[in-house]
Amino acid sequence: MAGTQQERENLVQELIERMMGIMRKVRHDAVPNEPLLSMPQLHILFSIAMKKGGVSVSELAELSGVTPGAVTQFVNALAEKDLVARESDPSDRRIVRLRITPRARGQLERLRRDHLAAAAHAFDVLSLEDIRTLNEILGRLNVPLEKEELPPDGRRA
Repeated sequence: MAGTQQERENLVQELIERMMGIMRKVRHDAVPNEPLLSMPQLHILFSIAMKKGGVSVSELAELSGVTPGAVTQFVNALAEKDLVARESDPSDRRIVRLRITPRARGQLERLRRDHLAAAAHAFDVLSLEDIRTLNEILGRLNVPLEKEELPPDGRRA
């Protein structure tokens, strides 16, 4: 009993809406009522943090899907808060590399922990076996996990 194409599309739409609802709930539960950073600023910070050697404005614009001018505005605001540092690229002095500061690293680690705790809480209604099954089913979609590699000490760069 395969079902109709319309039924399949309806179920997929419902699944997407449920997943988005879970993510909204997790984000709401993990982020303080008065966040210090906007969601685009957080995205920029996480994108910079994932690049061990730093990232140029043009690379960050490509990663983020926004213009270099928009990235520059976000970076300026983050630099004013001492969350992003600009450094000359040792191999090409014309290029400025962006890196997160130790202050930003601490904030991102706290956010990551809070986000994970909120996500774990959202899944409290499921058994460990249910979570394994859900993970296996979603794994069949063959979408690569976006895991950043951690150094041997387990800390982010």
